[in-house]
Amino acid sequence: MPGPHVFLSRSEPVDCPCNCWPARRAMEELLHQEGCEPVVVDRESLVPGQDWMAAISDGMGSAHGMLLIVSSHALQSEHVQNELAMAELRNRHDGFPVILLMLPEVTLDALERSGLGSLSPHRRQMVEWPGKDDIDAVRHDISPQLELMRAELSGAKVHHRLVHHLREVDAESLSRAGATLGVPLETLSPLMRHRLASGLLTERPSEPVSDPLRAALTELLPLSGPDASRELVQLSVTHARVPVDEAARMRGVLDAGSPRVAVLPALSTDTARRYIHRASEQPLPWDHFVVPLTAGTGVLTDLVERIGEELLEEFDIHDEETLREHEHDFGPVVVIVPHPPDTDLVRALDTAYPEGLLFLFVVDGTLLGTTGAHTRLEGLPAWREEEMNRTVRRFVRRYGTTSSN
Repeated sequence: MPGPHVFLSRSEPVDCPCNCWPARRAMEELLHQEGCEPVVVDRESLVPGQDWMAAISDGMGSAHGMLLIVSSHALQSEHVQNELAMAELRNRHDGFPVILLMLPEVTLDALERSGLGSLSPHRRQMVEWPGKDDIDAVRHDISPQLELMRAELSGAKVHHRLVHHLREVDAESLSRAGATLGVPLETLSPLMRHRLASGLLTERPSEPVSDPLRAALTELLPLSGPDASRELVQLSVTHARVPVDEAARMRGVLDAGSPRVAVLPALSTDTARRYIHRASEQPLPWDHFVVPLTAGTGVLTDLVERIGEELLEEFDIHDEETLREHEHDFGPVVVIVPHPPDTDLVRALDTAYPEGLLFLFVVDGTLLGTTGAHTRLEGLPAWREEEMNRTVRRFVRRYGTTSSN
């Protein structure tokens, strides 16, 4: 994934004898070393015929944050004032980070009396420039902001969903939950939320006593609404308890050709639902439903018919074309079958539904035996499986339901 683009706002005369040029060169090098892309607008970077302000606007539009080198020249620069105004506007809209690098020749009083002071730069992170020989001090001070920019760039929808829910949690609760999970504490609240979301979603097997995930959830809940609380519980527990390798194996079934069959040793179809949610890698799981087998004649025909009825009634899927459309838009529909996948059963289902569905057979591990060429998942030890489902039930019952439920 490309690193964040950082707009470098500054003003330096060509023959300036002060710290302008050393600071600029050092910051460009530091940003490159940190995996960032400095965005520098100067006469050398302009495309022939390009307007200066248009170039600045384009550069700011592509940036994920701004580093302003506060020099005596920058205090008097209209271009720097315009750049900071753009940054402030974006900050109010989407939390655009602005870092001020203070050069030694500029006092805070001079900054506040300048054209930049009218935009309240004192509310931004201020870093002292110690000179090019101590660049590590600057790196240490701005690294949290660069980490935040990288976190914001992450495309993981589940991670960002948790960050969204954690916005309403106070700083003290965030810190206590982070300490419980072993997450590095951070005074920068937006970054702390990202770190905590990563901690909640990190695979961590349950502990018989003093489980850190449950303790962290107790610190963070309840949220303002039961839906948000319920989603925080389900996403956290599912990602923490279902092994990431198992989720990857389930996704691999989709590309393995026909038949698309996975077998999960488990005691409950609730466990199957959590495996499906983990494999989907989305805030919402792939659509799924359970079709229990009934004893008697015509079992295969009855099962195929019931699957067709469910697809039509619940998902408006009535033929192979709409089934393909659904998978393209939302992922496969997963049919949970609490029964061993015998050869005749798999053959009948594959003939009726050669694409668009994933069949997840849920079988007691002690009764599983051989499963043929199908993808067999490892499953969880019985006590860990029960802990996962019990944790979701208990926390949802306490925090994720309304009084009318």
